[in-house]
Amino acid sequence: MTQKRAISLPDEDAAWLDEKVRTGEVQSFSAGLAELIAAARQRDAWLAREEAAFGEPLPDDPEREDYWAARLRRSTAEVLDDNAHDAA
Repeated sequence: MTQKRAISLPDEDAAWLDEKVRTGEVQSFSAGLAELIAAARQRDAWLAREEAAFGEPLPDDPEREDYWAARLRRSTAEVLDDNAHDAA
């Protein structure tokens, strides 16, 4: 099932998607919007899985190098241990 909606986009966003259609990267404007929504939903699901796995939400700015460097240095055992302590 699909729904038709009238939407308004900033000129630069509409032009960007129009260019994707023109170059054949997406079949249509609607298909391009559907791909963007699917990607955003996948990102939301990934963020939820990360929060569940690490026991904390990702920071507002996930590009922060210090945060990621420290997080990636943690072993699985450390993460599981921290989660067990948080649950207690």
